[in-house]
Parts: sequence; C-alpha cells; structure tokens
Amino acid sequence: MKVLGNNRFSIKSFLRILTLCIVAGVVLVRPSILLAADTRIDYVKRQLISAGINTTLVNALFADKRLKSYPIKSVSYKQPNWSAVEKKLFSQNSIQAGLNYIVSNKTIFDKAEQDFGVPKGVLAGIIAIETDFGKNSGSYSTFNALYSRVKQWPTARWKAQANELTALSKYCLNSKIDCFGIKGSYAGAFGLVQFMPSSLLAYGVDGDNDRIIDLSKPADAIPSAANFLKSHGWQQNQLLALAHYYGSSVGYPGIVLTYASLLTK
Repeated sequence: MKVLGNNRFSIKSFLRILTLCIVAGVVLVRPSILLAADTRIDYVKRQLISAGINTTLVNALFADKRLKSYPIKSVSYKQPNWSAVEKKLFSQNSIQAGLNYIVSNKTIFDKAEQDFGVPKGVLAGIIAIETDFGKNSGSYSTFNALYSRVKQWPTARWKAQANELTALSKYCLNSKIDCFGIKGSYAGAFGLVQFMPSSLLAYGVDGDNDRIIDLSKPADAIPSAANFLKSHGWQQNQLLALAHYYGSSVGYPGIVLTYASLLTK
C-alpha cells in the first residue's frame, strides 16, 4: 500500500495509524452512511434484550445463515386490483368455498361469534380475501421480509418496520418457534388471517389452548381476527374496524362485508 508519496507502510503500520486516528477523534468516513443499517438492527436487538430475552439467543438469531435481504422492490407496497379481487371473491366457486369452510370449522366460528360478536360470514370473508382459505398465505420468509424493510426503508419509516421485526422475534423466541420457518406476504403479514406480528402479540387468541398462538390453524386464527375487530370498534362502526384491519378504507372493508352478505343468501 502506498501512502504519503512514495513511502511504503506495512498493514500493521497502517492499522496503528488508523487506531491513533480513532483515539484522536479523527473521522475518516461517515459512520452514519456505513453503519445505518447495523444501527437499525441494533435497535431491534436492544428492544428484545430489554424485554428480557437472552442476549445469546438474540445475537444467534441475527447471525443465522438463513438471514438475507430481499431486493427493496420485492418487499415494497403493491396496489391491489380491487376489481379483480371482487370478481374472484364474488364468484360462485368462492362463495361455495366460504360456505364449506364455515361448515368445516363450525364450532370455531360459532364460539368466535359468541365471544366477540363478529359474524362468521365476516370472519370467513377475511380469510377468503387474505389467503383464499389458506391456499395463498405467502411464500416470503416473514423474518427476512421485515429484516429487508428495516435495513432498506427510508429514514422516516424504518422504525415501524423495526417494531414489527421486534414483535416477530419476541413471538418466535418466547414460543420456541423457528423464526425462519414462518412464511407470509412481502409486507410481513402471515397466517390464515394475515396478521402483522404486533397484531398477533396484541390480539392473538390461543383458541385450542395449546399455549402457542398458531395463525396457520383455524382454531387460533379465527378468534384472533374476531378479537382484533372487536377491539377496534366492530359494534360501533364495522367499516372502520375493517379499515383498521387492512390499514386502509379503500376496497377491502366493503368487499368483505359484501362477501359476508353473499354467504347468507
């Protein structure tokens, strides 16, 4: 390596100079540029450790060889085609699928409706629009999707994604579930009812009392969705509660209610 004209320095000498620069407070590069992503992950780690999760487990999670970043375009928001969604959901095949699903899970739907006051047709509508009754619950690694968003999201928006990654990590580590085994959408939602991790922690229901909330199972997913809607004012304003569920008042709430009405005809 050549520095300062024609003088030659060994690697050892260069490292010694670099160390002296650091001790003296000389900034050679902007740490905010090089370490921004790591600082964001450190934020998640601190949140987990402060919640009482073992430091070794936290560090091992983020050192896992399966950890990777998706390209930002693949985990960015994709505008739904609501006309296409309506056409599919309001078809006779989809309506019959909803009726069959309710019959197959009658006891679960009945109890959710009794406990939370949300009609079974609405809950079936959510599962229909979200995952086509479990046929399309997502193929992304939920952990990696959220990790990618944390690392690549704009400065003003990354922390919300970091909080979701924190919630997912809490859920996995406390439940002794493989974080990288959970599959979901590009946005980090997963399960039959496509909960975000923070929603699972806040509104998840262990319907079968096995001490694990597993949103891939109707026994847990159905009452969890009902609990969310009740907690967001279902009895006062159904459209608003569904808007909270999806995150927007456009398209989704009206489609779910219409689907529910078609199931009763």
